[in-house]
Amino acid sequence: MNSTPLNSSLSNSSTLRSSATGYARACPTTGQARITLFEKGYSIVCWLFFCNGISTVLNENEPILKLLRYSILLIALLLMAARWRGTLRAFAKGGLLWVFIGMMFVSLAWSISPSYTMDSLRGEVLPMTAFALYFASRFNIREQMQMVAITLGIGALLSLFYAIAIPSIGRHIGGQFDGAWKGIYAQKNNFSTTMTLTMLVFFVLSLVNRDRKERRLAIGGLLFSIALIILSTSRSGLIVFITMLIVVLISRMFRWQGRRSILILDVSSLVLLSLGAVLSVTWQSIVIGMGRDPTLSARTYIWSGSIQKIIQEPLLGYGRAAFWVPDSAPAWDVGALAYKGFVPAHAHNGFIDVALELGLVGLGLLVMSLIPTYIIALRRAYQAREPEDLWPFTFLTLMVISNMTETVLITRTSPYWVMYMVIFLSLRIWPKRTSREDFIAPTI
Repeated sequence: MNSTPLNSSLSNSSTLRSSATGYARACPTTGQARITLFEKGYSIVCWLFFCNGISTVLNENEPILKLLRYSILLIALLLMAARWRGTLRAFAKGGLLWVFIGMMFVSLAWSISPSYTMDSLRGEVLPMTAFALYFASRFNIREQMQMVAITLGIGALLSLFYAIAIPSIGRHIGGQFDGAWKGIYAQKNNFSTTMTLTMLVFFVLSLVNRDRKERRLAIGGLLFSIALIILSTSRSGLIVFITMLIVVLISRMFRWQGRRSILILDVSSLVLLSLGAVLSVTWQSIVIGMGRDPTLSARTYIWSGSIQKIIQEPLLGYGRAAFWVPDSAPAWDVGALAYKGFVPAHAHNGFIDVALELGLVGLGLLVMSLIPTYIIALRRAYQAREPEDLWPFTFLTLMVISNMTETVLITRTSPYWVMYMVIFLSLRIWPKRTSREDFIAPTI
């Protein structure tokens, strides 16, 4: 049947409408662009806050910090409510993660310091959890990496400024760490752990990245963060990063060799992590043989005392954020093993601290959530062609290694814990990309 001018006109009109609809989807309106810009700005501020850098800039002004905590929570809830369907779909993927977090709240029932537990639940656990759920459901993994990289880059630049312009804040003055850089963070170890995370995200962005401009910026950020960690005089940060390089290189070396490569990668990664766990409790004889002090700033005494306290309350622990507080008798007992009148800030081992707070039940829940997440990340890293495919695996490996000698897991406001929640959810929300097309994030 021959087409008439009217049919041709209708067909052209339909084509134009389809093109317009496609263009509208691809090019968001000015209002949508502003909302997205606000969301990204809000996310970067949140990450700066969770990295504990803002507190130094604000001179530990507690009223303002408290306002920030609850503002983060409120805005996250409002943004999630605007996308309630996507939020519910993401929430449904939480599984064991929500059980573990729920145990933090239930621990108020047996906490030895209930006021500290309540303050931590309201001012720390709730804002971190709400933001992690929002961030994971709103942005794909590539976008998450970009915002985290911007945040850590800002933190590194601010640390450089404070160390040079305001050394009374940016450096340790006097004492054991005289001259060591700490930037906008409370102590050089905090600076070191944050710079290690900074090195990792820039390294991954520079390793597998088809965007040349982003890759060059990532290489610059990597070199800058390495320089800063050297100025912090922290050797552990560099050692952890070198260990990460070995893990990543192994993953890249065998990525094209089929099932055999997966087996080698699985075994080598697990052996490396197991070796770290073994060395964390048996390295004293090695260090003594090298003629060095085997206490690592009294860590061995703290670990020994903490394990004894876990044995006394093995199942449920002492409650969220309840053990290492000034009026905690068990904490005084542990601290006294190192120095008289000394109360440590934490156990210098993230997994020991989990057991202290939530017992072996809580530690078991964490491990049960970590193992399948690590396996998913490992499979995704295999044949990684984009940074977002490699990032979850490298971060989870860094988190495990870092928590062998420091507590960066569930200690108060921790970027590592927020990132773990984000990655746990993101691996189950965002599928591995199969083309060069970017994921389209949902709009309000």
